[in-house]
Amino acid sequence: MKKGIYTVIFMVAVSAVFIAALAYVNAVTRARIAQNIEMQRLRSVLYASDLLPNGVEETALPPTSTTEDMPWDEENILRMMEERVRTIRLPVAAEQRRVLASSFLSVGDSVEIALFYGDAGLLEAFGFPLKGKGLWGTISAYGVISADLDRMVGIDFTEQVETPGLGARITEQEFKYFFRDLDLTGFGFSPESPPIVMVGRKERSNREASTNSVQAITGATQTCNGVLNMLNTDLRFYIRLLSENKARIEAFHRM
Repeated sequence: MKKGIYTVIFMVAVSAVFIAALAYVNAVTRARIAQNIEMQRLRSVLYASDLLPNGVEETALPPTSTTEDMPWDEENILRMMEERVRTIRLPVAAEQRRVLASSFLSVGDSVEIALFYGDAGLLEAFGFPLKGKGLWGTISAYGVISADLDRMVGIDFTEQVETPGLGARITEQEFKYFFRDLDLTGFGFSPESPPIVMVGRKERSNREASTNSVQAITGATQTCNGVLNMLNTDLRFYIRLLSENKARIEAFHRM
């Protein structure tokens, strides 16, 4: 009987030691994990805004490379965010929210917009989160568009669970580069016509000759359609929101 009690006490003591050790490790690493997640988010923000690490030539990157493969420096990331980026919250009216009726993006009474500034202190671009649905689940991204709302500066995909080697290739440089200088002027026309389209093959990037098309990924039709629907819905919302808050943004910019 006593032997059984001792065994139970021993097991409880060992369990307590392991639980205490795990709790300690969790407490010690929690802050670092949160910091790593934040750094990952900031890398996506800077990549989408075309603010790349020093010495990186985008056209020289391997087609399968991702944002994480670039030689980011934490100190430079924080410096660029401080020097080049400000944020503003814009109110969202019920009528504006209705644009998102078919979107996976959820907004409240206001949204946070990032404002990107150039070397001369001029406002150059706006940034914001995007959300859609792929083949297997949610696709989250960060998009940046020019201050005149006419072209896309860039995009980075921050969350996806698509098929490796197929849909998951949306995170690769070859796919994302087609969003640089993507023509967005079609958002000023009829809402029935899709402002952005995907094609099977593009001979030139939109930096070489700006169009409203991006190159799809072969074998990843549903993922590409999810990205396309996300862009055509969410960008319409943001472009309208920014257009209707031009005076508010200009006043904030002068502060």
